[in-house]
Amino acid sequence: MSAWRESASEEAQNDLDSLADATIAAARNFLERNGDFIPFPMAVKADGELALIGLNQPQSADVPQAQDVIDGIIDLFRDRRDSIRALAIGTNVQIPSEAMDAIEVRLEHREGICISVLVPYRLDSLDDSYEYEEPRAQAGDPAIWV
Repeated sequence: MSAWRESASEEAQNDLDSLADATIAAARNFLERNGDFIPFPMAVKADGELALIGLNQPQSADVPQAQDVIDGIIDLFRDRRDSIRALAIGTNVQIPSEAMDAIEVRLEHREGICISVLVPYRLDSLDDSYEYEEPRAQAGDPAIWV
């Protein structure tokens, strides 16, 4: 899905590309180290700097509900949207129709672009390594700039 690029500025394209790459890389790292992760944000600040916000995953037995974490991230950044140009939320999701897990990256830019990227994955039971499929992009729903 590259149709969004036709209406997006070069800045928005670069912001979303760098956010998607960084968020997917961080999620893969969490999976390979811990086997799971809670939703986490990353952002492009108003000055264009990439803010790697969610790199410290909590290490506790009391894991919050994923939707509660996502709602908290959205509330925080909706209130601070003037200080960022774009936001990504990385989440570990299931694709029931395919009986697979996936990294989901919800991307939103202040220009009004919203994209959801899924990276399906499976654990190879022979060597406990993760195998990732190619990313799939689709239109997303706005949550910050609504």
